[in-house]
Amino acid sequence: MPQIKLQDINIEYQEFIPKINNYETIIFMHGRGGNLLSWFQQIPYFSKEYRCVVYSQRGFGHSYDIPNGPGWSSFPNDLKAVMDSLNINKAHLVAQSMGGVSALGFAVDNPERVLSITFADTTGGMGEPELEKEMIKWKENNPRTRGRFEAISEIFEKQNPEMANLYFQIGLSNPKLTNTDMSLNKINLLGGPSGDQLKALTMPILFMVGEYDTLMPPKIIKLASKFIKHSKYVYIPGCGHSVYFEKPDIFNFEVLKFIKS
Repeated sequence: MPQIKLQDINIEYQEFIPKINNYETIIFMHGRGGNLLSWFQQIPYFSKEYRCVVYSQRGFGHSYDIPNGPGWSSFPNDLKAVMDSLNINKAHLVAQSMGGVSALGFAVDNPERVLSITFADTTGGMGEPELEKEMIKWKENNPRTRGRFEAISEIFEKQNPEMANLYFQIGLSNPKLTNTDMSLNKINLLGGPSGDQLKALTMPILFMVGEYDTLMPPKIIKLASKFIKHSKYVYIPGCGHSVYFEKPDIFNFEVLKFIKS
């Protein structure tokens, strides 16, 4: 697997170049339960028209973080390093769950380099007090009960046991998260950009959420979308926290329609 050498670690990545001229780039950022392998249902679809880049974020896949390293707080800078190393000036960002931290943080600091953002089942870590209050309330009243399978719906797990197992196995291919800053309790998508930082974002933005998402429920994502006035909101019935994995045809269609528009 090719790697990009950063100052402190190496980032593993893959890129797929379409057989056309004058293409744009899409960069996909996975959630906590995945790595660059997570996007196998998106790459064949989007790479027909777009240069597609997938990479394992710091601490995931073969992108090993250093002991007591910066962890998730370095995600936006890592994305910048990936783009710089691959000579990507501008890109569409597609971020799943935890990947939203990378996309939002990078977009706030480098708005001129972002063509669009798709926030899939994520707030991007917005620090809006009203939103954080609702997220904390939801977490307190809806404790996790299904472990790693919390990121997919019970319906999907029962109807597609083979695919549910594949989701689980992709997660198991990640190294054990020993860095305290990378623990589940630390990656809570709170305390990020807010206020004028969000108002300054002018690129097209799409928020997408699954009906049965128990980690970032529709009401949370809907509320998050209101803090970026020009953003679009799409609700996908019949799936959970991982729309891209459970309903790839719908996910791909909606994201492509959004990017093209």
